[in-house]
Amino acid sequence: RTWTATDACGNETVHTQTITVQDTVAPILTLPADITIECTEDESSINTGIATASDNCGTVTVTESDVETAACGNTKTIVRTWTATDACGNSVSAEQTITLVDTTPPTIDNTNTDDIVIQCGVTPDGTLEAWLTNNAGATANDTCGTVTWSNDYGSNTDVNCANGAVTVTFTATDDCGNSSTTTATYSIIDTVDPVLTIPADITLECTESTDPSNTGNATATDDCALPNVTFSDTEVTDCGDTKTITRTWTATDACGNSVSADQTITVIDTTAPSFNEALPADATVECDAVPTAETLTASDNCGTATVTFNETTT
Repeated sequence: RTWTATDACGNETVHTQTITVQDTVAPILTLPADITIECTEDESSINTGIATASDNCGTVTVTESDVETAACGNTKTIVRTWTATDACGNSVSAEQTITLVDTTPPTIDNTNTDDIVIQCGVTPDGTLEAWLTNNAGATANDTCGTVTWSNDYGSNTDVNCANGAVTVTFTATDDCGNSSTTTATYSIIDTVDPVLTIPADITLECTESTDPSNTGNATATDDCALPNVTFSDTEVTDCGDTKTITRTWTATDACGNSVSADQTITVIDTTAPSFNEALPADATVECDAVPTAETLTASDNCGTATVTFNETTT
């Protein structure tokens, strides 16, 4: 800016002033608000908001840059730094936080879920194990990560044929802890008889006990549970107190399957009776003094004894 002073004779005086117009003020930046969105949503600024800026001295350029911190599954936290820069290089920055979360549980497809029936204690083909491993045929997917399966098999510890179907709950859980469930059942049946082992046939004196504690007890095993073992006797009497006992042992499992077998107990008597009184001794007497025969009795360890008397004269 130049001022010139000129007099009447043409003499001049000149003064020059320089005015420098500068810009040292940063733009004013307006950020979009922090936001939380599902991991399936668009995380770009088109969806989460775009910063704006104004400047007192020209146009402004707005840029963005992201720093991400991973979390569970495909979730994460994005710190989006917005920067506004004017034509003179003045700039200002600020951060917007965008949080991607997963609140949606996995989706289970149980179209092919199967209920199964297995034989108690007999799973050579691994039917139950494969059924559990395969989640009874159910599948699952998640929009924001992988799925882990679990189940509550074993929570019912009293499992047998009388309980009917046992329900198992299968749970699909995603990386962020959201879960969905489905159920299926397995039924345990038992159509196999127990295995019965009976004691050997035995012969006893009639004075011996015929109780199983003396003649032997049967034992039994079962694929499913310990069977109940009982016995019943059928007796055929013989001389004295002797007899033949047919002892029928029966093993019955919890599902009513049973098996029976017979043990024969023969009660015999091989011990002779004994006289109750002192036996008369041999004697020599006069012919007119022959004594009258004494009356003797006898007893036996296996019934009654009969005493007979016979006299022979020569």
